[in-house]
Amino acid sequence: MLLVDIGNSRVKAAWVHPNATLQRVTLRRPADLHQWAGKPIAYIDVRRAEPWRRVLGELQATELTPSLGLPFPSAYSQTLGADRAAQILAVWQAGKYPALILSLGTACVLDYIDETGRHQGGIITAGAHLRLRSLGTFTGLLPTLTPSKAPLAFPGRTTEEALQIGVVQGLALELQGWLRHLASPQTSPTLWVTGGEAPLLLPFLPADAIFVPDLTLRGMWLWWHALQKGSSA
Repeated sequence: MLLVDIGNSRVKAAWVHPNATLQRVTLRRPADLHQWAGKPIAYIDVRRAEPWRRVLGELQATELTPSLGLPFPSAYSQTLGADRAAQILAVWQAGKYPALILSLGTACVLDYIDETGRHQGGIITAGAHLRLRSLGTFTGLLPTLTPSKAPLAFPGRTTEEALQIGVVQGLALELQGWLRHLASPQTSPTLWVTGGEAPLLLPFLPADAIFVPDLTLRGMWLWWHALQKGSSA
């Protein structure tokens, strides 16, 4: 079957082989979906992308939403995003509790699964690209930048350096603070990391963090499979 993840910035897809391995698929435009006509398709859409939704509807694809039922226990409301639900399911299925899921993209999201395996909720804040774009958009003189992968030493000597340090390293310090806050003397949560900005921020995160680039797609497959069996928490 085909899995399609319509994110805020990108559309990602994967073909699931009979042995449950995932092969990434490139979809540049909605019309590319027609080559998968007649195949089972499941998708999530966090930005209500109407051109993609129109074609997916024509192909009778299944939209994965929390209203269909979650295969894991959660204290969160029905407003839980489908991308978050897929990521949480992938980590929940691994069974290493407590766990933290850090999704680093347009939005930076941190979710917490407690020691019993119950999803308790999380936090949402702006990612590095969005922070830099906002500063360039809503100020009169600051430039619009993209995050620099080159390490910069504090303090910045130019406006560009000051922005890069403030946003990238500032976000890193924010995340480090949340990780310390959620850790306890008795146990240290397993940290799972995914998202397009993960390579930018991984150097600032604990060395034992588990980086899974396709965590959302893996969770989508587990979710779809659970729905076929009629199982939900």
